Amino acid sequence: MGHVRVPSPLLFLALLCAFLTGCGVAFSDAPQGTEFFKSLNVSGELKAGSALTLAVGYQQKNPVETRIRCEIRQGKDLVKVVGENTAPADPRGGPKATPFPGTFSMDFKLDEPGTYKAECFTPADEDNFILKNFTLAPNDAPTARAGGG
Repeated sequence: MGHVRVPSPLLFLALLCAFLTGCGVAFSDAPQGTEFFKSLNVSGELKAGSALTLAVGYQQKNPVETRIRCEIRQGKDLVKVVGENTAPADPRGGPKATPFPGTFSMDFKLDEPGTYKAECFTPADEDNFILKNFTLAPNDAPTARAGGG
């Protein structure tokens, strides 16, 4: 009989990490999303009742308009619909087209402190989305500012 070699634990771990990364498991705090969406940011004073702004960046290469909807959730529960907007069609668009960038900003407020998830998606294909987690302090907490991508 031939000699059977058992892979080392280090090789197994490297293959497991590669597999999980390929399946969309993220190992960072960066926004999670798909190729259409490029950025998602919640900015403003991170306190309950304060004015906040959600900004979503995208790259359009579709020959049809693409509707974008943004919501705030706690876990799977919908807290607030922040808004909807439409990315204009690219008349020269298609799978190999060079995408053009765009950004939408939407203002909102949340009355309760807690951990939230901003989510923007295309209602025509809900698998096309981007997520960003953020936390609001109570209104009487020291000031915290959000920003960056």
